[in-house]
Amino acid sequence: MSELVLDYEPREQFIPFHQRTERWAVMVCHRRAGKTVACVNELIIRALYTKKKNAKYAYVGPYRQQAKEIAWSYLKESTEGLRAGPPRESELRIRLPNGSQITIYGADNPDSLRGLFFDGIILDEFGDMRPSLLGEVILPTLADRKGWMVVIGTAKGRGDFSEMFDNSVTSEIWYSFMLKASQSGILPDEELALLKLNMTDDQYRQEMECDFDAAIQGAYYTNLINELEDDGHFSDEPLYDPEQKVYAAADIGRTDSTCFWFWQPRMDGYAIIDSYSMHGEGVEHYARMLDEKGYDYEEIWLPWDARAKTLATGRSVVEQLYEPHDLAPDIYPLGSKLPIRIAPKLDVNDGINAARFILPKCYFDRNKTIDGVKALKAYQRRYNEQTNAYSDKPLHNWASDYADAFRYLSLVCKMTLIEKQPPKPTFTMERPKIQLQPLWEERESRRRWTKLRI
Repeated sequence: MSELVLDYEPREQFIPFHQRTERWAVMVCHRRAGKTVACVNELIIRALYTKKKNAKYAYVGPYRQQAKEIAWSYLKESTEGLRAGPPRESELRIRLPNGSQITIYGADNPDSLRGLFFDGIILDEFGDMRPSLLGEVILPTLADRKGWMVVIGTAKGRGDFSEMFDNSVTSEIWYSFMLKASQSGILPDEELALLKLNMTDDQYRQEMECDFDAAIQGAYYTNLINELEDDGHFSDEPLYDPEQKVYAAADIGRTDSTCFWFWQPRMDGYAIIDSYSMHGEGVEHYARMLDEKGYDYEEIWLPWDARAKTLATGRSVVEQLYEPHDLAPDIYPLGSKLPIRIAPKLDVNDGINAARFILPKCYFDRNKTIDGVKALKAYQRRYNEQTNAYSDKPLHNWASDYADAFRYLSLVCKMTLIEKQPPKPTFTMERPKIQLQPLWEERESRRRWTKLRI
């Protein structure tokens, strides 16, 4: 067998990364530092030298299409002359002569990862992924074969990624690495000066200096929620009052996640007592979840399209929610009459404005709404590369499902506030009764007085 040669010369900044001995690693690197190239080749190196049989490795990006555009060409180029057979374009997979496989995945379809095993995995731009993905999907795929994991990305505000990095700095079992543009020496000084000239201060700090505290560009609610946290609107104690009815609002995802928010009105606003999200489950799952929460529901608000019948079942979401209660009343204690209401169909920007109006009146159960709040913080405008500006349309990512459900919550709460407002007082002025005879006599008197004076 001829000698296999990997045509890859790592940048000196990433040599310690390739030589690490820790099972877990997290890297925060500036744009164009070469972290994706380093990680793709790390997968290849480990796959070539592993002694495990049928070893499997994965590169996971926020979206499969995005991962394909970023990493697939690097993977094919670096394995040219090393592969056993041609690359599998439909599966985004290559196989090496020792039987090892490397596959490209997207975090937007977590079901494609469930039930698999991996000996090593790269999570690229982890800050753009759903927070629950790590615990629910990724770590179980590494458990039985003691696989390793590398988490990489750029700084995008405070969240799971920043928390992971902060914890890794003092951990003995994590390899931790931050690479700032001002320190790396990878980009020439004149290029950095040009970037500084054409980027806002927050953009430059975030993208090039790995500053987690820089404001997230285009974010809708981040600053508002930060103010709520400073003002004591987040509680570590449960806010649920069992003596009060509970309201719920949901965004039903057919290809995305389905998300719920649960709240109770209170004298000074709204107690946001719970949130829930799940991907790839049928309506029966959410009917069971609503029961298992144990809340006494006043109203459950669904999006306007919940009445539409689906081609797969021939029934609407509303009909499917009722059905399991009729078939199995012992399992579903709520019975067959869920208090379902349909939220109004309004423009997305109207819903965002409603959320901005309602948020200052909200008090959050920190522990039960942690994922939902992270999503609200990450919800942002779509960036237009051609105009170099943010549009008035939101970016559709993992955060938008929770944010859409919160829009429905906000619309319902705002609508209720308007209905409860007392009617504006109306004032009527009684018209004076005017008689023509006195007016005529006054006119004649003035005429006579004028003649006398003349």
